[in-house]
Amino acid sequence: MKIIESQTLAQGYLICRFNQCMLIDPPNNIEQIEDYLEQRELIGILITHAHFKHLSMIHYYDVPIYIHHHDAHLLFEDKYNGYYHKKREYKKSDLNLKILKDQDEINLADQKIICLSTPGHTKGSMVFSYQDYLFTGDTLLKENVGSYEKYSGNLFELKNSVLMIMKRFSKDTIVCPGHGEITTIGHELKNNKHYRKWKR
Repeated sequence: MKIIESQTLAQGYLICRFNQCMLIDPPNNIEQIEDYLEQRELIGILITHAHFKHLSMIHYYDVPIYIHHHDAHLLFEDKYNGYYHKKREYKKSDLNLKILKDQDEINLADQKIICLSTPGHTKGSMVFSYQDYLFTGDTLLKENVGSYEKYSGNLFELKNSVLMIMKRFSKDTIVCPGHGEITTIGHELKNNKHYRKWKR
């Protein structure tokens, strides 16, 4: 797995199996992505949620873009996705969108990526499970959770999504969030104040 840092203080990830790769939440650091893909093939882009910090390079590669149906429209609604203060570099005709729902599976070579619906930060937020990794976007962060005050966010749904994640995945699962440091489910069980409050 390769972490891609971004000038927007968000981060994306490249996961590869043999010579095939998936890019999760593409940031604006194209040099890091290109260097890592030099001997590999990018076969798709996964979007955890449609906020601009996580969408910078979605138009750069001619590959399928996987996103939950509740967030697909947000890609083009700049009032709500964060592009209202800057120019959005893509338009609908640029994107090969593939709509996801809860429990969908995507092939990466001989492995599966499990797509789980986790509404709360946005209605269409998702997490992606691959091997021992869980890519959580802005749903679950290290010792924190994502905000719920923006368009289509919902505290009750966020709470249920976080509780589902903590129950479903083992303590050794490596959590790769959209912002901040990588953590584990085990660490969050002990140190995430929101989870500890909500589990009561």
